Amino acid sequence: MSERLASQFDRETRLRLRRVGLGVLSYLMFLVPMSIAVHAGSSTLGWWGVAGFTAAALLVNLVAMIAIATGWSKRFADPSLLVPQLVAAMLLALGMIHYFEGEARSVLLLLFVAIFFFGLFGLDTRQYLRLTTGTAVGYIALTTWELVGADASREAWLKEAIRFSALVVITIWMSFIGGYFASIRRRLAAQRDALERANSKLRELSIRDELTGLYNRRHLTERLEQESERSRRYGQGFSVAIIDIDHFKVINDTHGHAVGDEVLVQFASILRLQARFIDHVGQAPERTLGRFGGEEFMIILPGTNLAGARVCLERMRASVAQAPFETSAGPVTVTFSAGLAEQRQDEAAEALLQRADEALYRAKEGGRDRLELAGMTQ
Repeated sequence: MSERLASQFDRETRLRLRRVGLGVLSYLMFLVPMSIAVHAGSSTLGWWGVAGFTAAALLVNLVAMIAIATGWSKRFADPSLLVPQLVAAMLLALGMIHYFEGEARSVLLLLFVAIFFFGLFGLDTRQYLRLTTGTAVGYIALTTWELVGADASREAWLKEAIRFSALVVITIWMSFIGGYFASIRRRLAAQRDALERANSKLRELSIRDELTGLYNRRHLTERLEQESERSRRYGQGFSVAIIDIDHFKVINDTHGHAVGDEVLVQFASILRLQARFIDHVGQAPERTLGRFGGEEFMIILPGTNLAGARVCLERMRASVAQAPFETSAGPVTVTFSAGLAEQRQDEAAEALLQRADEALYRAKEGGRDRLELAGMTQ
């Protein structure tokens, strides 16, 4: 399968398709010694037999490719269909070897070695040994049927015994080696998964505010830039609100910073809960909410105009004002002021943020516990 076609699938599917492609290549490579043997008269297979073997091999791989490419194979524990492909290859090899004799048969026993090499992509030791047993039983059944039917001499039996013992020794050796590589592969996969989880956790910690669990200023700034760029590209506007807890310094000075931290944590929980109910925040509303610094918080509302943002923030403001803030120093009354701004066409994120901040300042100057909207005029 071409790289262009494979690129249409996800990474795992592309990998599985490439493995099938390697299988096709292996079959085609063995056409060389087969053809030489047929030409030299060391095989009764004939050219039509070579063509039949080639067609059967291509058919097996074509079926595997279709099953993998369509996603049908994902219903199985082995979505790469490795074991069925190896069993099919083993049966084809046994059927073909029947038509070869003498040194040609000994050489073509390497087919089984190639088959076992493909087991490195996913077989463990137990599966390898099962494949070894199947190969040994299949080969001894084939040779016994041939020799008994031909009333073969003792020398012929000894030659087949040598081939059989060599085949069994090599496949058993490859089973343990393949199983060893499989265990290494599993350990590496486990380590990779653990590393990915650790990196994901570190990433999450790096963008979270330690006290409230909301996103921190750095992440909010990044999201604001991303939303601004997306808005410029697709023409869908958004709004930003900067929220500031009223008289927070008084709370700290009166009750201490520990109580102030308790207020911040409860305040963040209320905002987070309310943000989940905002229709216009999108598929991940919490990603747009965070602590901007100190007692300031920010919420980014994609696809929301100034009027919609006001409705959302008024609901938040009412929830905060009505919530009982129970602290170690007793109940505390908390309100907030907010400045809202809607992005202007081609407006930079810094300018948008500045307008929201100016609106917040007006809300503070106007008596607090209120919202102020930044005008849309240039």
